[in-house]
Amino acid sequence: MPIYLAIPLKSDSSALNAAVVETILEANRHQLQADRGWLIKFEGTTIELSNHIGVTGQAEGVPSPIGSAIITPISGYYGRGPNDMWEWLKIRFEQ
Repeated sequence: MPIYLAIPLKSDSSALNAAVVETILEANRHQLQADRGWLIKFEGTTIELSNHIGVTGQAEGVPSPIGSAIITPISGYYGRGPNDMWEWLKIRFEQ
């Protein structure tokens, strides 16, 4: 199952946070440090995930309750971060 990165593109991430918590099972989501976004395991495309959590998918002319966000698939990873994030990614990639 693919893993995605969902990042809010506005300073207040509370709407995206609430949507992810409400629509994605706890085992399939990991919140990034400092409310910077989410790692999400989801069976579907970036468009399907965006619609699923409510960033997109509204009727024409209806604004998103989530606001602007970017959803991108992760095919590899590298950097610095907390151990629990790296462990979450490693386990999900191996499944």
